[in-house]
Amino acid sequence: MNTMAPSLQLVHRDDFERRTLRALVGGAALGLLAGLAEGFDLTLNPGLAVMAAALAGARPKPSTQTLLWVGVPLLAALPYLFRAGAPVPQALSGAIAAALVLWIGPGGERLGKPSEVAAGAVATGALVPLGLYVQQVMNARFFPQEGLLGALVGFSTVALFWGVGTLASHVTVHVDAVESRGGQLEDRVGGEAKELLERTRSLYRQCRTLTLKMPSGAGRDELLGVLQKMANESFTLAESHAELETQLAAVVPQDVEAQVEQLRQRASATEDAVARRQLELAASSLGEELNRLQLLARKRSRFLAQLHAQVALLERARMSLVGVAGSEASAKGAQAAHLAQRLAALGQDNPEPIDESPGASVTRLRG
Repeated sequence: MNTMAPSLQLVHRDDFERRTLRALVGGAALGLLAGLAEGFDLTLNPGLAVMAAALAGARPKPSTQTLLWVGVPLLAALPYLFRAGAPVPQALSGAIAAALVLWIGPGGERLGKPSEVAAGAVATGALVPLGLYVQQVMNARFFPQEGLLGALVGFSTVALFWGVGTLASHVTVHVDAVESRGGQLEDRVGGEAKELLERTRSLYRQCRTLTLKMPSGAGRDELLGVLQKMANESFTLAESHAELETQLAAVVPQDVEAQVEQLRQRASATEDAVARRQLELAASSLGEELNRLQLLARKRSRFLAQLHAQVALLERARMSLVGVAGSEASAKGAQAAHLAQRLAALGQDNPEPIDESPGASVTRLRG
């Protein structure tokens, strides 16, 4: 596998889609207001559409709502005070609004990372002038008299370009395919498994960095392959655990137990043989479902235990690589091959496969 091939990953896609749609609605609402204001000889700058888009598209935590709703109008309006020529104020206003939204209102309970905020601010700052140009062209060709429809379309266009600019904050570039796979799983895994997944990604990055510092050769390539296999097995376990979590979350075992008990009581109380048989069959069917849920719960626990073992194995690999890093350069190639064989040998003692599990065969620590 060529781990150096870069790949793009779109994270929190749902947040981006919701934000863009809400931003479009916000821009359209301000466009309607601008169209109505024309009747009173009042003119609203189309660049103000980014503020409406930002306020409509943001999804802040309750504790940061006031900060966002006050900060966006105040800070995004600052560039207009310097009386710079268009589209500089509009671009800066769009960038500031995007930075605030992507920092404290990106969606859910999370806060935006500095790299995400910077990428989104730069992209929106570049796209807002393009949106203004498109708005001017559309007005010149289709709405020369402007009016309500022209304002609606124009402001919506600027808001749409602003929303699309925030896409940059959702794009992550990976130079390693294994790392990319781990990143894609983050939104699907929760709880303790998520913590272990994040630890796996961190350990894999550290191990890979240490390995790439070794002299190139067959030993280093073999060691990279072993590390990839270990990380991929951890990701498979995390993915399987997430799938079981989803299945178990859809049904409450206590409710099924109560239904089984109720059916059995009704069966024992009825005097009709046919009705009793039907109720007993229904109770038996639900009982089988309950047994299946218990089996899934046991599988989930085993996956989590195996994931703990995989993380421990990666931790052991990291410590071994740290030791190799202090060796003479001429000896690192041979030590890399030896370490790769030793780590691969640790995975020989696999546990028994879990029935119907896609991630049954995984590397485990012996002893």
